[in-house]
Parts: sequence; structure tokens; C-alpha cells
Amino acid sequence: MGRPLGPARASCCLWLALGLAVACSAGAPAGGTTAYQAVAPRETASAAYSAPPGPASGAAPAGATPSYGVAGAALTTAPPVQLKVGVLPIAPWAPIYIGQERGYFQEVGLALELVTAASVNELLPSVAQGQIQVSACANNLGCFNALNRRTDLQIVADLQSAGKTEKSIGSNAFVVRKDLWDNGVIRGPQDLPGRTVHVIAGEASAPHLMAVRWLRQHGVDPHSVEWVPMGFPDVYAAMQNRASEVAYQTEPLLSAGLANGVHQLLVTQEEINPAIQVLYLLYWTGIERLGPQVGERFLVAYLRGARDYINAFEYGIDQDAIIDILTQYTAIKDPAVYRRIKYTYIDPNGRVSRTALEEDAELLRQLGLTATPLDLSAAFEDKYRQFAVQYLGEYQPPGR
Repeated sequence: MGRPLGPARASCCLWLALGLAVACSAGAPAGGTTAYQAVAPRETASAAYSAPPGPASGAAPAGATPSYGVAGAALTTAPPVQLKVGVLPIAPWAPIYIGQERGYFQEVGLALELVTAASVNELLPSVAQGQIQVSACANNLGCFNALNRRTDLQIVADLQSAGKTEKSIGSNAFVVRKDLWDNGVIRGPQDLPGRTVHVIAGEASAPHLMAVRWLRQHGVDPHSVEWVPMGFPDVYAAMQNRASEVAYQTEPLLSAGLANGVHQLLVTQEEINPAIQVLYLLYWTGIERLGPQVGERFLVAYLRGARDYINAFEYGIDQDAIIDILTQYTAIKDPAVYRRIKYTYIDPNGRVSRTALEEDAELLRQLGLTATPLDLSAAFEDKYRQFAVQYLGEYQPPGR
């Protein structure tokens, strides 16, 4: 169970659920003397999970229980281990919420305590000190500074990246007020010098870096634009009141504004950078001291949840059940909202774009927002993800 939210935290998380994730003692093994137990890959209880079909069986029929069937990837599931996991009440954390509700973490001997926060940056000190063992961060200056200082943090898997399909491309975008678009006043980046652009958390945030990249692609000096922080609901209201011209917006307000004539789409995050890495999963480097294969166990369960999420929103498999989980754990409580918006993409094999993160770190240096280069080279650890993919098999779309 997660920690209950107080009134102030709950209010903050409500607007975080509209997209704010890019702004801004360690659990010990349970008692007992149970010997370490290695088990072969076993069947999942989730009919929605899509593992690669066996060579002779073809695609599993609806409602069948697929098996992993990957040779040589044994997973230890004992002794049980308790983990504290930092989360935000928004859709990118869906794999964790799904895994928690469907028992995937319990199956691999992990008991999770979910610690809800207002932003990823808020969780960083607790992860670096091992008080929280799993969390996430973003492509922003605060996260990069922590990784550059060689704190005890490891980047291990994708949490949100560029959409790959029609249903997932465009969940985040820059928009212009509808009347300014209709009148031809603002139609592209060349119309922005001398104007204000509202981005969540202002300069050095992920949306700011995205906008800078877009302007540079079109020969526009990003220093010719004023960058002002404004939250997503405030942007929506400000455009209705003609107090905002151009801003970064996310789902569900992105789709609502297009449908209601509040704003017009200027450019999606994928059009700016098709390889963008928005959020990534972090481990405390001491996670291996908590028990055997704890990092591997977590990512096996996490990727099962991620694949259920992709299957639900991309292919409609068990979608009602997945949406029920999301409405339980996120601040979007209307199931209909999830059915009509673009979903946030998570790589079903957990791959992180190291190149995209390192390019964003270099961009911060070029903009003069950091005095020295940000070196992320020691922050990437891919062994846990590689094991999980070997254990589960490469993701295959349903029916293949």
C-alpha cells in the first residue's frame, strides 16, 4: 500500500496527474533463514501478458495462460525482500501499479511499499541515501546534476519515452492559442521571438530542452524567447482567458483543448525528437545487498506490468481491468478519459535511450545552465533489464 496523501499533497498530485513528472532506512530482507531458491521461468497468472509463442503452438488463444519458456534464465525468488518504491500518481508509473495489483512483484518475492511524491526530483535524496530503493527521474537539470555527482543512483529501464504508434504519438506537445493560429499570428517557431512560452518548471526542465531543440532546428535563437513556468491546468485556463499564447501541454488537457477549440497543435514531442527519453527508472546502487537478484526480480515484474499496459492501450487486451487499476492509483478517476487520450509510451523491453539523455545533458551545457559538462557515463546499468528480457523473452505483439 502507498502512503496516504495529505490535503496539500493530494491537491498537488491532482495536477501532477495531468502530466507533471518532468518538472523539476533501506528495506531489508524479511526475517527467517529460508535458503536461496532458484526457480526456472514459470507461467504467469495474467491472460493479458503476451509472451512469444512456442515454435509449434502459434499465438495463444484468448484467455490462455502463456508461459515464458526461455532456457537458462533462472530467477531466485527467496528470501522475500521489502522494497520502498517512489511513485507519482500518473500513467507512466502504470507498470508498477499493474504489477502490484496483479501480484507480479509478490510472485518474485518482493513486497513493495509505494511512497507517493509530488515530483521525481523530490525523491532523489531518499534514493541516493538508500531510504527508497527504486524511483525515477527525468531529463532535467536536477536529475542530471545528481547523476553527474556519482551519487548512488543507477539508470536501469525506461519509464516514458517517445511514442511509437498512432495511439501513443503526441501525448505531449506545444500548443498555440486557437485565435492566434486562426489569424495566422503564430504558426511555427519563426513566430516566437519576443514572445513568452509557458513550460512546466521553466528553464532547464525537460519541456524547455524540447523547445530549445525545436527552435534550433529552425534557426531560431532560444534566448529570444522568454520561458515562464506555468502548470498544465493553469495553461489551459490562461489560454481560455487569452493570458497565454504558446505553451507545453499534456494529456488529458491536450486532447480536451483541441476538442474544445482552446488551442491548436504546434508540434509534438516526437516531431521534435523521435528518440526522446522523458522518464527513466532508477535503482539505489545498494539494491543488490538486500538479497539475491533483487534488481532482476523487480524488472521481471515491472516489464510484465509494462507489457500488460501496452497490450491494453495499443491492442485493447484486458483494457477495462488495466484502466480500473490506473483509476485506483492515479488522480484521473474517470475511466472514459483514459479511453480517449493518447497513452504515454513505455518500451515493453525497458530500453533506455542513453544517447538522448546524454544529448540533453550536453544541451544544458551549451545553454549555459551548467558551469561544467554533465557526465552521465557511469549512471547506466543495463544488466537487470537484460536479464529480465532474457527471462521473459523479447516482447511480441499479441497474436505473433
